[in-house]
Amino acid sequence: MEGNSIIVYYSWVGNTAVIAKEIQKQTGYKIIRLEEAKERGFKKISGAALGAVLGIKSKLKPVDFSLKGYDNLFLGAQVWVGKTTPAINTFLAKADFTGKKVWLFFTKGSENLPEKVLTSVTQRIEKKGGKVIDNISFTTKWEPGKDTVISVDDIKDSVSGWLKKSG
Repeated sequence: MEGNSIIVYYSWVGNTAVIAKEIQKQTGYKIIRLEEAKERGFKKISGAALGAVLGIKSKLKPVDFSLKGYDNLFLGAQVWVGKTTPAINTFLAKADFTGKKVWLFFTKGSENLPEKVLTSVTQRIEKKGGKVIDNISFTTKWEPGKDTVISVDDIKDSVSGWLKKSG
């Protein structure tokens, strides 16, 4: 892949982090985790879901939204009730995608990635000068109160195949 590349992701439970870290392991690209300024407790899951449904943005810890010096961006996002998370909404609103090629990776609870999520994220990136090249999604399971995240062994080959296909 030509140019400098970076991985940016948001992960509340840890599933998206597993995938982001595997991409980083296989590529060596710099990685940045988006963190909300106020930690979101797991007991507030209904508020988190409502925030996603309403398209709310959350305040993030400081991050360079310019993406200066990077040509390629791998963006990792969770899908909550068929919508993007407040942290990802903030990133999409503030980031400068001008001239960036973007690869999207999603984690979701249902088998199919909602087309509305892919369309919405793609439109927000392309409206700001970026170009979505490809995407991949992973189905994950999470139960409140349990620290179960997706296994690297479950995603390693899929990530490798996707990266090879993407050049």
